[in-house]
Amino acid sequence: MSLIGSKILTFGGVPQPKLESCRAAIIPAPLEVTVTYGEGAALGPLAIMSSSANMELYDEVLDASPIDQGIYTHGRVKTSGPVAETLERIQAAVSAELDAGRLPVVLGGEHTVTVGALRAMAERYGTGFTVLAMDAHLDMREDYEGERLSHATVMRRAHEMGLSVRWVGARSCSLEEVEFLRQQGIKPLWAHETHADPNWIDRALEGLSGPVYLSLDIDGLDAGIMPATGTPEPGGLSWQQATAWLTAVCARHQVLGLDLVELAPLAGQTAWDFTAARLLYRALGLIFRGTL
Repeated sequence: MSLIGSKILTFGGVPQPKLESCRAAIIPAPLEVTVTYGEGAALGPLAIMSSSANMELYDEVLDASPIDQGIYTHGRVKTSGPVAETLERIQAAVSAELDAGRLPVVLGGEHTVTVGALRAMAERYGTGFTVLAMDAHLDMREDYEGERLSHATVMRRAHEMGLSVRWVGARSCSLEEVEFLRQQGIKPLWAHETHADPNWIDRALEGLSGPVYLSLDIDGLDAGIMPATGTPEPGGLSWQQATAWLTAVCARHQVLGLDLVELAPLAGQTAWDFTAARLLYRALGLIFRGTL
């Protein structure tokens, strides 16, 4: 479990529930190896867990306390050593939750952790689901600084698995990525389009059927409300936009799993950690509501 000194932190600060009675299980994966600008993503899972212990557990939008559905907190995935080995451990942890019928929730760490989760998902479900990414970046590079397993290549690896990817909040990418997407006939919904079109959520989900996997990179939020990330970008989603999108996704589609990544806590500024914890809690509540 997540630790501060000798104190064990569970999500929401509640006593650890019985694993067999839980609907979701959190897998902290504090990987930070390929980041190339702002540092601190390895501290993200602990900051989220700490902040969650100070949240009100009643959600006024849902008129419910999602914690009552059972959210278990696993021990941290070992992230020392080669990235490929860390991803294997994440894959195994996610697979175990799928076997048990629980919703796997991976807490990064850098976005690279998503590759391990998606491998487990593809092993279980094949390519019969769509990856929905809230992210400032497309993460579609073939490699980044010579590394194929990188925070900047996650969705390219997903594409290579045969998975469809859709983005919200995207507003930063390389020309290489744009040219590749054009070759593939893929057109992202850019962040500036979400601000200009009142029907952007319908556009984001147009033609989408079947289950989904949610990958929530915290930098998908606007830097004004989420500066605590390695590569903050202006022009991102507001809290209201992000939660409205999550509400629509969870109402229309089965969510098979999710991750929340790239929080890099800023010393003495806990508001951003709290925002990340609340976003995760809202997402879990919406998923639970959609599957009751």
